[in-house]
Amino acid sequence: EMTRQYQELQKQTAAHSQRLEAKVKSLQEQLATRLQESQQTQQTATKALAERDRTIAQLQGRLDAVQRENERILHGSLDLVLAKMAEARQHWEEVATTISLEHKQRLQEFGLNPLEI
Repeated sequence: EMTRQYQELQKQTAAHSQRLEAKVKSLQEQLATRLQESQQTQQTATKALAERDRTIAQLQGRLDAVQRENERILHGSLDLVLAKMAEARQHWEEVATTISLEHKQRLQEFGLNPLEI
C-alpha cells in the first residue's frame, strides 16, 4: 500500500514538475517577447525623437531665414523712407528759402529792413 502511495506521489510530483517547467518556459518566452517589444518601442521612440529634433532644426533654420529676410526688407524700406524724407527736406528747405527771399524783397520794396523786424 505504501509503495503504491509512494508511486502515486512520485507521479503527482513529476506531473507537477512538468507543469511548472512548462509554465517557466512559457513565462520565459513571454519575457523574451516583452523584452523584444520593449526594445522595438524604445527604438521607435528614439527614431521619433530624432525625427522631431530634425524637424525642429529645419523649422528653426526656416525661421532664421525668414527673420533675416524680414530684417533685410525692413532695412531696405527704412532706407527708402529716409531717402524720401531727405529729398522732401531738401525740397521744403528750397521752398522756405524762396518764400523767405520773396518776403525779404517785399519788405525791402516797402522800405523795411528784414533784419530789424
